[in-house]
Amino acid sequence: MKIVGISYTTNSSGEILTTLHVETDFEPYYRNPESGRNCVGVRTENIYVGNFDVSALEVGMSVEISYGKALQTKHGIYQPIKSIVVIE
Repeated sequence: MKIVGISYTTNSSGEILTTLHVETDFEPYYRNPESGRNCVGVRTENIYVGNFDVSALEVGMSVEISYGKALQTKHGIYQPIKSIVVIE
């Protein structure tokens, strides 16, 4: 996935929290006109990475994100980031 944006917020305790905005190609499932499914362009996604260190990441880089075990919270399911590896 390619990073197309990085947004930051600072919470009340001064902790910087980050969201990565990425784009990827659509999966083959969505490119199947015979089954009534098709798509144009790229798929975009916002990935909340919280206080994970993203200081080495820049817009335009391609990355691979690995997730930890999913956790149930009072706001829904949260899956913490295990690692972010720069591919290009």
